[in-house]
Amino acid sequence: MFISKLKIENYRNFQSFEIELQPFTLLIGENNVGKTNLLNAIGLIFSQDISFFKKRMLEIDDINNKVKRDFKESIIDNDSKIKYPEVKIEVIMEDFNDDQEAVIGDWFIDKDFKKAKLTYVFHQKTDLSKWLEKQKEILNKLSKQDSETDEQFRERKIKKIDFPIKKYGFDIYGGDNFTKRVDYYFLKMLRMEFLDALRDAKKELVASGDYRLLFKILNNRPEDKFGTIKDKLSGLQQEIEENPELIKVRIEITEYLKKISLEEEENNYKVDFQFSSIETTEILKKLSLIYGNEPITVDRNGLGRNNLLYISLILSHLTNTDSDNNNDAFFRFIGIEEPEAHLQPQLQDHLSMNIKNEIKDEIQILLTSHSSHIASKLKLENTIILYKDDNVIKPHYILKGIEDDKNTVRYIEKYLDATKSTMFFARKLILVEGISEQILIPKFFNLHTNKTLLELGYTIINVNGVAFKHFLEIIKNGYFIKCLVLTDKDTGKRTEKRANNLKVTYEIENLIEIDISNNSTFEKDIIDSNINGIGKDILLKSLKKTKPNKSKKLIEEVENKDIVTDDFFDLIVNDKADFAMDLLESLNDDKDKADKFNIPNYIEKGFEFIYPIKPKNDE
Repeated sequence: MFISKLKIENYRNFQSFEIELQPFTLLIGENNVGKTNLLNAIGLIFSQDISFFKKRMLEIDDINNKVKRDFKESIIDNDSKIKYPEVKIEVIMEDFNDDQEAVIGDWFIDKDFKKAKLTYVFHQKTDLSKWLEKQKEILNKLSKQDSETDEQFRERKIKKIDFPIKKYGFDIYGGDNFTKRVDYYFLKMLRMEFLDALRDAKKELVASGDYRLLFKILNNRPEDKFGTIKDKLSGLQQEIEENPELIKVRIEITEYLKKISLEEEENNYKVDFQFSSIETTEILKKLSLIYGNEPITVDRNGLGRNNLLYISLILSHLTNTDSDNNNDAFFRFIGIEEPEAHLQPQLQDHLSMNIKNEIKDEIQILLTSHSSHIASKLKLENTIILYKDDNVIKPHYILKGIEDDKNTVRYIEKYLDATKSTMFFARKLILVEGISEQILIPKFFNLHTNKTLLELGYTIINVNGVAFKHFLEIIKNGYFIKCLVLTDKDTGKRTEKRANNLKVTYEIENLIEIDISNNSTFEKDIIDSNINGIGKDILLKSLKKTKPNKSKKLIEEVENKDIVTDDFFDLIVNDKADFAMDLLESLNDDKDKADKFNIPNYIEKGFEFIYPIKPKNDE
């Protein structure tokens, strides 16, 4: 069994959201896009953790902000039919075994008994007509102040309305019948375990009370499995009672107790030693894990090692479905946030390649991650990107729409390594042909906008030649992230039609723009744009660093005239990357001169597409 579809309405940053899941799913995307909220939404139905029982009674901040505002505005506008917002979480489940089918038997939604549905709904539980009348009375007493605009007055009205959260409650029902409330006895057999990003691995692994993970897992095992330990400890208690030195200490304590106490019966002065309670639960509280060839306690371990140990412990418990302690749970949904926490890249790679092998009939795993290492090591067919499109959260399977294009799929799987998978964490994307562009375009962007790609969350990707097609297929087929392509015209080459063909095939208004160099290559356009003036000085300074000997003749020839583009290019044609690095260094050395360096027109046009700059009189 697995959850095949999730629908979320009006919960936190989700207003109307639907996503298809697989037995193993990797969910990636930038910060605050909703990955944690998605896991919490599933937890509102399946989690057995005590904290989630409390979370099911939502708070005002759990309701989508736009929905709350629309609701309040409908009151201000005296709409004839006020619709009270509801939060709804709906899961579709399928592919059941016999045990699971017995649990969900009343929740089927199709005539073939292949799909079942559970729904959590947080909604008004009482009549709110009197509440509504009171709100309108409050609004009618408000009057616009002289200093207020209409918009400000309306905003004050909105803030005056209190959302009737105290009149709300939740229900969980099965199938399509709202009256078919779920019996929690059956819901307990379908569980969710949530390893959140803020987990304290060390605290959960040490010997301590019954709220620690290690104790909870050990205590969930049958008590009779620890019988031999109890027997050994019983023998140790006898050794304590018979130890001569401890007997001597007991006698000394007893004598002093008699001296400083009021007179009592003789037996009331009796003192003894007890090693510990030999009840199984008390024994288990004393157990801690140690780790390594030269074992040390988790208190002395690093964060990365403890995090691996923590994940391994919980997975070994949850995937051990044959154990006696798991007979009461026929399905487990495991949500793991940021498994990469505190792990070096190599360990991230290793973890990602092994964790997906834990999928069984009773287990479904969903990972959320910000790690390009993890994203690049798992199967693309299991990977979903969450992204914002006009502030609406949307999901996209990376291979959706291109799964039948074997060449593109093979290319993406081969080349979406840790560097290139950063495209899935970007707000906007710039694709370039080679290393020279990758080095210089970020600096040009900074000069043009006074912003950095990093601070805006934009990513630049070097496609290593002319492999734009494979990346653009992903965007064209549903990953609607704004993308700029900067490519060479390749005049005089057999590939000179490539750039225009790319533009015709993939350019989409407000989504993908393809800008082509005026000259044949990126470097020639840079030279063309700076054949004289300060730009010329910067180019010559950079050339001198790249070609200290061969540059001398050209520098002398152009002392009092413009640079000849082809002559300059011939000197760097085999050292483009080195020249790009030297030019970057020259631009960084003198900011005042760098501001007067001319950026090629086609590049500036691309920057205006990816980051429009308002005219000063519009600011």
